[in-house]
Amino acid sequence: MKNNSLSKSFTRYAAIQAIYNLNYSKDLSEIQTYLINNNAFIIDDDVKVNFGKTKINKMFFIKILDVVKKNQDKIDKLISYNLNKGWNIHRLPVVQLAILRVAISEMINFPKTSVGIIISEYLMLTESFFTVKECAFTNAILENIYKNLNKNESSESRTRNT
Repeated sequence: MKNNSLSKSFTRYAAIQAIYNLNYSKDLSEIQTYLINNNAFIIDDDVKVNFGKTKINKMFFIKILDVVKKNQDKIDKLISYNLNKGWNIHRLPVVQLAILRVAISEMINFPKTSVGIIISEYLMLTESFFTVKECAFTNAILENIYKNLNKNESSESRTRNT
């Protein structure tokens, strides 16, 4: 079980890398193929996360990226809606935006995964790139979005049952 979670942690890191790289190449399938086939990209020394296992869980990776690709407008609207007045999505650091997009895609695609696990995993990765203040910001955004997703899901469920 522990190896599986470590594999998912590294896969989450790889997914953030892939979404970040979209700022420089608009071909997500090329980025995805490179990361899966090479599976040997360099982890920056500043990243203070011990992944243990550094192989990408291919199915998990592909699902996360697919959800980001198909739902990026929805994901970006969720982020924008939860920003304070005076802020817009374009002011966010590119790495932080990639972290938020990947985390939200996992919330959308894997609703049975504990939100505590999802948020703590992405906060751990956020801590590798940012200060405590940015981590708190990321945490607040993810918690609010999770609440909104659950509220919408509950409303849809009640509507279907009536």
